[in-house]
Amino acid sequence: MGLFNLFKKDLSKDPDLTRLRDLIIISASDSNYSLDENKIILDICRHEGISINKLQKLFKINPETIKDNYPTSLVEKSQYLRRLIEVMTTDKVCHHDEIDAVFNISRKLGFIDEQTDAEIRDYCRSLGKNGALVLESYESNRKK
Repeated sequence: MGLFNLFKKDLSKDPDLTRLRDLIIISASDSNYSLDENKIILDICRHEGISINKLQKLFKINPETIKDNYPTSLVEKSQYLRRLIEVMTTDKVCHHDEIDAVFNISRKLGFIDEQTDAEIRDYCRSLGKNGALVLESYESNRKK
């Protein structure tokens, strides 16, 4: 009976699936889901204790059925946003659609655009030399 109930479990409210869905949205929004983005998402899964099985389940269900289930503490929300930015900047280019997706999700987390902009700029500065190029890409594509 326990195994049967596992299959009936409502996964649409799982916060890990919300997180994975959002990471995939960011990585695929530029129509180029790269191996580097895949690697960073797998690294995030490992670091945050999200099973690879959940990632596989995500690809088997309609992502629109996953309900938003975001963290409630400011620290967790900030970490969530930072991970989205990390995925967006993985290929060293911030595409317009990726930027829009990050800002849309950030608003759902309760951040205003100025906070998101500041967080993106801060993250780019943390990248050293590569960060200047990423920041230039962000500034250029943010205006479009």
